[in-house]
Amino acid sequence: MLNRKIQPEFKTLDKLVMSQAKEIKLSNGIPFYAVNSGEQDVVRIDFIFFNSGSVYSENPLIPEAANSLIEAGSLNMTSAKTAEELDFYGAYLDLYVGMHTGQIILYTLNKYLDKTLKIVSEMIFHAVYPQNEVEIFLQNKFQNFLISRQKTEVLSKELFTEVIFGKSHPYGRIIKKEDFENIDSNILSDFFQKHYTLHNLKIIMSGKVSELQLKTLDDYFGNKEVICMPENNEIDYTIIHPEQRVYFKELDNTVQSSLRIGKITINKHHPDFFKLNITGIIFGGYFGSRLMTNIREDKGYTYGIYAGNLSLINAGIFTISAESGKDVYQKAIDEIYKELKILRTEFVSGEELERVKNWLIGSLAKTFDGPFAPADAFKSILTYNQTYDYFDNYFDTVKTITPDIIRATAEKYLHEDSMYQVVARSK
Repeated sequence: MLNRKIQPEFKTLDKLVMSQAKEIKLSNGIPFYAVNSGEQDVVRIDFIFFNSGSVYSENPLIPEAANSLIEAGSLNMTSAKTAEELDFYGAYLDLYVGMHTGQIILYTLNKYLDKTLKIVSEMIFHAVYPQNEVEIFLQNKFQNFLISRQKTEVLSKELFTEVIFGKSHPYGRIIKKEDFENIDSNILSDFFQKHYTLHNLKIIMSGKVSELQLKTLDDYFGNKEVICMPENNEIDYTIIHPEQRVYFKELDNTVQSSLRIGKITINKHHPDFFKLNITGIIFGGYFGSRLMTNIREDKGYTYGIYAGNLSLINAGIFTISAESGKDVYQKAIDEIYKELKILRTEFVSGEELERVKNWLIGSLAKTFDGPFAPADAFKSILTYNQTYDYFDNYFDTVKTITPDIIRATAEKYLHEDSMYQVVARSK
């Protein structure tokens, strides 16, 4: 019998256990990946359309609207009929558009896969954008846009994005008031037809996957002709760094300030990425981080503060973000810079580093825990054209990183004088 008065022995993982994707091309050559990782009769299918994200339009609202309104109607189904049938079969659609991809994600019971794939294929192959649906979407989006103009956290994020990339950079574009003008059904349909093509498509199926599910998917998507399209090489990702380092955005009658501090760094393709990621977690990437301990727990300047390195396809960004009272934001900034200096001039203690290592190993293990989590992990490396070695290398770096590597990494990438600072505050 289990003695619950005795604490279980603490063990750390020696290696990651991963449910890996199996690549199986459809009959027409569309890349398809099966991740068999569930016991319940449910599957998730990720239809990932590359070259269809926000960087592929000078108006970032167009890719978002084109993705959000995919289920607005097709040649044979209205939006109401689509929603009614998906609900009847207990299925759910999740629509997402990022910088580089547009995604249609279907959750469905295995026994209704044929029915629900018929609905999704109708949307993808026969999508239309009814003008009344477009107008309703734009009206709702515009109201949310106006409300967001009064939120310091939104304005600080937008200004920070424009500052570090530049307003004309594909990553620096934000939705503006004038972007809502001159968008209609034809514009969205043209974007969809150009970017949501089978040539751009990769599919991931996860959950309880069997040969029957694979055949059903192939019946709907493997019998279509894939027309090769030329790659879009016209996007310029050159970043011009501004000389000004400090920026303010002022609002009327706000009780809090929102701050963002950061810089362009490196992404997942760089050999130092894991080291910088771990260094960022020590600094501000988990609840017990230095920034949380100092600025939240000790000083009480904020309810939460976060720091970390975000990887994009063509850039990396190190960002520190926090909300604070309007009278203490400068004190919070001073403490942030003080902690940055300590990070790059003093060694991390063995106790702190061991605590972060254990936290990271647990987080990595959770990456593959659950029926759909392995698919999310695989999607994260598929987007960057990487292999599962990415996770093994990260795990090895966590196990072997030392205090001198942490300090050297902070000195190389996180000098406080190299940071850009944005504050949205009360006038």
